[in-house]
Amino acid sequence: MTFWMTYGPDLVAGFVFVAGVLMLAGGDWRWLLLDLALVYAGAAALVALAWPWSLAATVVVSGWMAASVLGISQRSLEAPLPAERLSAKALRLLMGLLAGLLAAVFVPPMTRWLPEMNPSQLWGSVALMLLGLWQVGLRSTRPLWVVSGLLTVLAGFEVLYAVLEQSLLLAGLLALVVVALALAGSYLVLQQAAEEEIVGEEELPL
Repeated sequence: MTFWMTYGPDLVAGFVFVAGVLMLAGGDWRWLLLDLALVYAGAAALVALAWPWSLAATVVVSGWMAASVLGISQRSLEAPLPAERLSAKALRLLMGLLAGLLAAVFVPPMTRWLPEMNPSQLWGSVALMLLGLWQVGLRSTRPLWVVSGLLTVLAGFEVLYAVLEQSLLLAGLLALVVVALALAGSYLVLQQAAEEEIVGEEELPL
């Protein structure tokens, strides 16, 4: 337990940051959802610093359910996603690393407002929210990445809010929001695929 309290927050914060950067930089939807599942596993571990493990488990369960729902919707599509240029992935990777640097800048003043929060826990929370927001902005044409980015923001918010409030009702409501967002994202993924199929049929020569 002493090792976990001393080094655990640093290790988990680094783990979720790496998973979040890979989500932002990657282009394959399978790796995206795997990284999303890892983000929620790490977020649950950070939440467990303030909540009991039994309550923090709602974070990872809801996150994995959301990843499963999104995976089912994407797997039902036959058309593969278009390939991306390496320069675009490199740019997003640099943006992800910049998010970690900005989070490190924001943490010192925020620790004065939240002295009871572990600095590594706070850094991981802020980094996840920044990574999620940038993913929404940089991948705005792909609903799967947009919803995954919003889920990443929610994961960071859950880590931050866990220190302020410990409530079974709150945990349940946040889990419900996560799953509902995943369901909405699945609908948008299928809707975009249907629209692209219709456009493709209209462009075919007679």
